[in-house]
Amino acid sequence: MKQRIPLVCTLALATALAPPAAAQEEVYLKVTSPGLTRVMIALPGFPARPGTDQAAAASLVATLRKDLDETAAVGLVPEENARLVVVDPGNPTLTRQRWRAVGAQFLLDGSLAGASNQIVLEVRLWDLTSGEIAYSRRLQGSVGLAPTIAHTLANELVHLFTGRPGPFLSRFAFVSDRSGSKEIWVMRWDGTEAQQLTSHRSIALSPAWSPDGDWLAFTSFLRGNPQLFILRPTQGYLKPLSSLPGVNSSPSFSPDGKLIAFAAGDDGNTDVWVVPAEGGTPERLTHTIGISTQPAWSPSGRQIVFTSAVGGTPQLYVMDTEGTNIRRLTFEDKFADEAAWAPDGVRIAYTTLVEGLFQIAILDLRTNTRSVVAGPGNNESPCWSPDGTVLAFVSNRTGAKQIFMTDPAGRPRQITTEGNNVQPAWVAQVQ
Repeated sequence: MKQRIPLVCTLALATALAPPAAAQEEVYLKVTSPGLTRVMIALPGFPARPGTDQAAAASLVATLRKDLDETAAVGLVPEENARLVVVDPGNPTLTRQRWRAVGAQFLLDGSLAGASNQIVLEVRLWDLTSGEIAYSRRLQGSVGLAPTIAHTLANELVHLFTGRPGPFLSRFAFVSDRSGSKEIWVMRWDGTEAQQLTSHRSIALSPAWSPDGDWLAFTSFLRGNPQLFILRPTQGYLKPLSSLPGVNSSPSFSPDGKLIAFAAGDDGNTDVWVVPAEGGTPERLTHTIGISTQPAWSPSGRQIVFTSAVGGTPQLYVMDTEGTNIRRLTFEDKFADEAAWAPDGVRIAYTTLVEGLFQIAILDLRTNTRSVVAGPGNNESPCWSPDGTVLAFVSNRTGAKQIFMTDPAGRPRQITTEGNNVQPAWVAQVQ
């Protein structure tokens, strides 16, 4: 059965890639925690040639500045430092030395051009230590896509320094009751451009993206009992994947997008199952007494972390993807649930219970150490940014349940305001 739903708006961006300089391969900064040292970039602005749409040019530069100031991996040279630099048009080498003197490690320069409805950005990223070009790029699109061009460039700069995609073209799927019932919504990474995907006037839960952003799996009470569905937002249809007895909830895609782990069962006995994303017969992975739920696939695809109450209280366990070699991960918590594996594969964020309040905890699998990231109110349902440097989570600190995201300094920033908004799922880019 096909159910029509609103389409996700997609943007087309025409780009042309200039040949990278040899030094590009050498520029790499490994991100392992939110507390990394940011790479400082000087961004003096891009001169616009005659005929360039001035409003689009201004929008592009402003968007790029905002993006680079809101990531943990890179940052812009402070304005008070930038004002000290005297640009010498006849001596660019001296100008680059002056940028380095005020704290810049890299200089992003370039120019804007355009005619009619088009805008073209050409940039070069200078390594101010070696004096070489570390990266060059040419991007082109319609003037209406000026912010998207900026997001694309910011993403590539973050990828250059971290090896992982930046968040600037990423989106959240989430559950919101702002329309009167719990429906699946999507929004940009900063909370803008929220769009309602489902209009079932029922209960939708637990959205999960496929790695390529093409598909969303979720639980819905559309047909009475909770069933597992999969939908392709850009084509506007959905289909059922599992109608096992009891709940069919908490889906998680394998890293290759071919399988979906989920929880199913009734009469107080729920287990972890796996089903092909294209449809098929579900296979049971756990055979425990009690509730096993909330599976999350590891980035390597070799393990699944899940919640089980087999020991009396909900705790995190991990198993191989065949359902073998089950072992317990959490021991210090009275309650552990909603595990989210970081892209680096060595950290797991999850919900714990501290003095009667839900809080976010992070387990480092390398050292087997646990740290609690406490905040006011209840804080739960953590998920990682595509580059693994930022956490999004749900908190009721302002009254209703809202989605928050940490900034580069680790401070929370609210990105939803209307209704109750829960269960965020982050994907690098919707296709």
